Amino acid sequence: MIPVTVLTGFLGSGKTTVLNCLLSRPELADTAVIINEFGPVGIDHLLVDHVAENMRLLASGCLCCTVRGDLIETLGTLADRRARGEIRFDRVIVETTGLADPAPVLHTLMADPAVAPHFRLDGVVTTVDAVNGAGTLQRHAEAVKQVGVADALLLTKTDLASASDADALAAQLARLNPGARIRRVVDGAVDPEHVLGVGWFDPAGSTVREFAFHGEAEHDHGHDHGHHHDSHVKAHAFAFDAPLPEAAFTHWLELMAAMRGERLLRVKGLVQLAERPDEPLVVHGVQHVFHPPQRLAAWPSADHRSRLVFIVRDIARDEIERTFHKFVQPTEESTA
Repeated sequence: MIPVTVLTGFLGSGKTTVLNCLLSRPELADTAVIINEFGPVGIDHLLVDHVAENMRLLASGCLCCTVRGDLIETLGTLADRRARGEIRFDRVIVETTGLADPAPVLHTLMADPAVAPHFRLDGVVTTVDAVNGAGTLQRHAEAVKQVGVADALLLTKTDLASASDADALAAQLARLNPGARIRRVVDGAVDPEHVLGVGWFDPAGSTVREFAFHGEAEHDHGHDHGHHHDSHVKAHAFAFDAPLPEAAFTHWLELMAAMRGERLLRVKGLVQLAERPDEPLVVHGVQHVFHPPQRLAAWPSADHRSRLVFIVRDIARDEIERTFHKFVQPTEESTA
């Protein structure tokens, strides 16, 4: 399957500058680019230096339900032309408009029957402006969602911000999304290895990247630490020592997705099931859409605990715990 990187970030956060720098690198020579622009007149694609026949423009607005069909059609056309040998590319970058909620793009890649057999989500990369990022996160829910779904966060314009402001913003980003790797970027210059293959789960290779928690997330039990601008979004991490019953666990996840889907920005985890404890189950969801369950042949490390991370908006930790105990009820468990 063809890997797709979703490049998102709020207005003015430097997405196009990062894209230009990436496309100048030989590692991305054979890349198809889809740029989504907001409004009737497309401008951003004209600012991309490396314009080629592999460039596609979706100018009908934010990548949401109204233009999801355009994205599906565009990906389908690219795949067909590639199969016929008319164009050559080995990966895709989708740059969203700065006002976009990335979730519909991820839903398309994970679940759409016309897209999923040919393309796979390689990772979500979000740019955050070091100068204006804190204010943007305080005022715009879209920006918080873009951070919440990211696998990698690029802190841009760090040369224009004070070191203390950049450090404070980086700490805030780590609270919002403890599993994402944070890189500081000047003039859009970023190493391709920091944005390619950054997804937590690679369904093509059946591998996972061990996720580590930054800073307060390890001992954050859902309390508001006084950061009012991100108090609606929380990262809740759980670890369970005892294996979990498969039917009860999957039923619980389905209920969470059905009842709280819009508030589940990202859910990921590695779960030890009682029925086959040596083959962990990969959990990977965005809002109400979860990737089809997939088992790994073996654990990627010596740690065989079940670990789940919920990045949520306005869902308290105790609500997740309460429903878990009601529907799953492990014989032994510990939460972190």
